[in-house]
Amino acid sequence: MNEKSETVGEKLRVEKPVAKKEKKKRNVKKTVNTIINVVLIVAIIVAAICTYISFVNTSGTGVPNILGLRLLSIQTDSMYPTIKAGDLVIDVGVGDASELRSGDVITYWTMINGEHVLNTHRIVAIYDGGEHLIFETKGDANSTADPMTVHENKIVGKYKFRIPGVGKAIDYLQTSTGFLLVVLIPVFIFFIFHLVQFFRVLFEYQNVKNRIKYEQERGKTEDLIAAQKAAEVKKEVERAQMEAELREKLRAELLESMKQEQAAKAAEKAPEEPVKEAAEETAEEPAKEAAEEKAEEPVKDTAEEKTEASAGEQEA
Repeated sequence: MNEKSETVGEKLRVEKPVAKKEKKKRNVKKTVNTIINVVLIVAIIVAAICTYISFVNTSGTGVPNILGLRLLSIQTDSMYPTIKAGDLVIDVGVGDASELRSGDVITYWTMINGEHVLNTHRIVAIYDGGEHLIFETKGDANSTADPMTVHENKIVGKYKFRIPGVGKAIDYLQTSTGFLLVVLIPVFIFFIFHLVQFFRVLFEYQNVKNRIKYEQERGKTEDLIAAQKAAEVKKEVERAQMEAELREKLRAELLESMKQEQAAKAAEKAPEEPVKEAAEETAEEPAKEAAEEKAEEPVKDTAEEKTEASAGEQEA
């Protein structure tokens, strides 16, 4: 009993570290899958944003707008140190230009070197143009104001905050190489990864289904074998019963035949006994007569002797 208890305890002690290792392995696998999923999802979101920004910028229809926020990548240091080249600027829409004040930083459309581009500078003066407002702007790093004023209709947004360095990443992602390396390849990996996961789950499902089917078939086979065995046992029982009945019948027939033989022998012996008795009586009768005669002879002799004796006495 003690040896058995020790064996069970050792088995449990062995199985416990194995279970811990399996659990740890599953947790690591789960963590890795989660990290991969997060990275790939972020890559997809970035890809979608970059595609949207690239489409809007190349189409020339306006400024990228996500949930009311304008995303702009700064190309120069004209607003240094407030805004640096490579920063991502976040602007909000301007509903009423009259709410703008000197010192506000705005983004607007303007002409620079013959190109229609977006520029982000600070308002240094506001002029009343009658039906509209005119804004004079200047870069913080520039010593003079911009040569061209800004019409209120050209204003895109008002500066809200910036994300340092992200503008460079956005610019790189808008190149063919950056889009391929940072967007297309991660998206392709994401697709392949989840395709593999899908087929793995599908194969596991098929394996489980086949295992269940196998167990069902195995159960049916075992039931069939059990039924066959039960039928064989039943046949054996019936055969044994038939054999027992035949033995009993043969035994009864043998006993009956033995009784008939004994009765026949008894019937054959019954007439012989009276004949023997008659023969014995016939043989006994002469013997009796002879015995009687022998018994009578001495008596006669004695009587005759007595008669002769009496006659002699008389004569005398």
